Formats: sequence, C-alpha cells, structure tokens
Amino acid sequence: MTYPFHLSFVVPNLRLVEEFYVNFIGCKKGRDTGKWLDIIFFGHQLTIHQETEIMKAQSIDHFGVILNKAEWLSIAKKVEIENIPFVLSPNERTNEDNSASGKFIIKDPANNLIEFKFYQKSPLDFAYKMKD
Repeated sequence: MTYPFHLSFVVPNLRLVEEFYVNFIGCKKGRDTGKWLDIIFFGHQLTIHQETEIMKAQSIDHFGVILNKAEWLSIAKKVEIENIPFVLSPNERTNEDNSASGKFIIKDPANNLIEFKFYQKSPLDFAYKMKD
C-alpha cells in the first residue's frame, strides 16, 4: 500500500506557482483560500502558502516524483518546448542489474528544485521485499 505524503512551503507569488503546477505540470488544484492552496502532485498533497511578513519564502533543496518512462519523457519534452531551463538535463543510465533509470531537475517559479525520475525496476520493490 502506498501512502501519500504532504509537503508544505511558502512562495513569493502563489498564483504564478499555481499556474506552473496546474497548467504546465498538469497537477490538479485542491482547496484554495486565496492565501494558500493545495496542489495534488502525482497523488501527493502540496500545500503552498503565499509569502507574508511573518512567513517568508525559502526555496526547497529538492523534492520530486518517480514516474514511468513515458510520463518522464512527456514532461521532459514539455520542459524543452516551453524553454524552461534544466538544472540537470535529462539523462538515462543502465544500472548494475541492466535495468534503465533516468532523471532531470527543473525549478518552479519560486526556485524550488523538482526532480523527475523513472526506473525500469522500482527501487521501492527492494524496500517492500525487505519489509516482508
């Protein structure tokens, strides 16, 4: 069973970040109070707050999502078409077990680093086997 995570952060321009996650990445928008909103990020909840005098925006080192290869390639292509700079360009490699994996990193409009990965064989499979 997979459990969704919740991540909350503050941004300097809430509507610009909303535009990026909803219209560019394709995430769904959840609750919106005007001061904060929820973005459903690949099944997980991002609660994004508008910066205030008390809550200052600070960029996040990075967070991300593991996709299947087709989804990963689709988002990478959208990034290229929209001329969004890659912090780390898409790269693929062959792992020790001959399976493929790949990743790339971009920034959202608040300078948060977002890492997109794919694995031919999920590293989570190993974690679930260890749990049994």
